[in-house]
Formats: sequence, C-alpha cells, structure tokens
Amino acid sequence: MDFGIGITKENQGRLFDGLFHTLDTELYTSKKPYDFGAGGKGLDLLRVKVYSQRFGFDISVASQFCLYLPTDHDLCPGKISECPHCKVREDCFNSGGSTFCLTFSVLGEKDI
Repeated sequence: MDFGIGITKENQGRLFDGLFHTLDTELYTSKKPYDFGAGGKGLDLLRVKVYSQRFGFDISVASQFCLYLPTDHDLCPGKISECPHCKVREDCFNSGGSTFCLTFSVLGEKDI
C-alpha cells in the first residue's frame, strides 16, 4: 500500500504488461529507486504476474488517482508542504494511493 498519486483507471489495465510507464518517460527525473517520480518499467509487476500464473496465486490492484490532479499529465509537487490543496498530511493520504494484493491459497491435506 502506498499513498502516492495513484494510478488512473486507464493505466491500471496495462500495469502488468511490462515496459509500461504510467507517466510520460520524460517526467521520470530522478532515476533513483524509491525517489518520488523515479519511475519504473513495470518489469517487476510483469514478473509477479508470470509467477502468479505459474505458482497459482492471485494478484490484484486497487488504486485511486489523486483527487487534486485533473489528468495523469498534471504533476504532483512531490512534497505535501508544496501542494496547494493539502493543508495537513491526511489531506494527501486521503486523496490517492494504490494497494497491491497477493493472495495465496493454503493447501489442505487433500491438496497435497
């Protein structure tokens, strides 16, 4: 679970395709993993999808794109203190974010 800007409905359908960027490649500025706006290629999500098919677990995503950004072409300032819409941290935390879930089955004796 994260409290980032979230992912638009249009982009959620392509997340597990691999080599898919939810933002324009030029907007990924820092290139440092885990930095805000660092970007990613989606290869880890593709890998998890392949593993889920191979090993029989489910993966799902629920995401709400930031209420204060009209489109995925609009930019978040990257700091709550610099956002004109957020007066307190909770304003940001409640405006968008994503949750990825992996669901594993528990094997019973009859499954072994």
